[in-house]
Amino acid sequence: MEKANITLYTVIGNPDRIVTSIRDRFKEMTKELTSENGAIILTLADDSNIAFNISHQKDKPDFIASHTAGMANYFASAQTPLVELKENVLRQIRVFNCITGITFEVDDNEDRTNYIINCLFAVANDVNGFLLYPSMQIYTKEGKLLFSIQGESQLTEFIPIGNADLLDANRPEEAPADVERRLRSIALLEARNIPHMEHLHSEALESEVKLRSREEMVKRAAALFAVAVYSEVMLSEDSDREAARSYFNKMDELYGVKSYITPHEAAYINNPEPEEQECIQFGWRYECCGVLLWSAGVVDDLSYPSTIIDVPVLAAIFWQHKGIKDLLSKGFARPETEILDAADMTLRYDWACVDARIHGKEAPASLDGGVVMERHYAFNWIIGANNGADWDHIQPNT
Repeated sequence: MEKANITLYTVIGNPDRIVTSIRDRFKEMTKELTSENGAIILTLADDSNIAFNISHQKDKPDFIASHTAGMANYFASAQTPLVELKENVLRQIRVFNCITGITFEVDDNEDRTNYIINCLFAVANDVNGFLLYPSMQIYTKEGKLLFSIQGESQLTEFIPIGNADLLDANRPEEAPADVERRLRSIALLEARNIPHMEHLHSEALESEVKLRSREEMVKRAAALFAVAVYSEVMLSEDSDREAARSYFNKMDELYGVKSYITPHEAAYINNPEPEEQECIQFGWRYECCGVLLWSAGVVDDLSYPSTIIDVPVLAAIFWQHKGIKDLLSKGFARPETEILDAADMTLRYDWACVDARIHGKEAPASLDGGVVMERHYAFNWIIGANNGADWDHIQPNT
């Protein structure tokens, strides 16, 4: 009899939750559930077996690290126009900390096979997991194709996820200031009828924050503006890469951006034929510029994220100044507490937008999900979230 091999990937604190889910989801057809040589053996009513080999990072860190690195490298080779989605899939793969190899026998009974597959997706749903088929297709817990080695997907966007029991593991307790900030944010959300998660912690508590300097913020803003304006010209009706490069070079003359753009940005600028989706992705970085300039105290206001940033106003700021020192001479160092308040609200706005998208609804209270996501990304970098990750590797979790 032929055997099928499917793999369940998830980010989870306690792998016993997987066993509990297997027991519950297969209970109607289970004859016996035993443990054998570290594997969970499920015997069905027809006396056939399903084997579950669960490996968790806390027990097999080297195996998990090697497996996820190899898997990420494999899918990194996929050619696709879905550049941003692919990057987020790779981020998701790199944070998987639990891998369950699943083996079962396949016969001509389609009803039996469908029953097993449906139960496996139900398990994935219970633990926020993803299923990998032997054809190297990754499916979401809802059964949608997330990504394949051919670069295909049934989704147009994807945000990496993690489980709360892992994300909050080994983190310091909230200090009174953190609790007060969370409660202030929730009060504002409730006043606007925006859904929220009561106990969602900030991505960097006050004891963890390592705020970027004003100079770092302004340099990052200048680099992002240079890349975004290049993208805008590339996306124009009369797309002209030479014209786009000229704008980028003008920003370099004023701000020296070539010396501090990131590896991802440099690869994009140096690519003679970037994909349209990649141009769109980098064009969205205008939104991050606004956050960075506000956090650096160069501009006074950070508007409610219901509409995209006023690009001509942003452009005037950069074209009318004569370099980083000139921009830094404007404004003041914004208080850390004010930045943390805005970062916390942005995290909760993003949670509400993602929650709405998952349930097929419009974002609440006129929030623009794209604007919110870019702001979330920028704030994470500013406050040193994601263990102080560099710009290219920020992960705005919700």
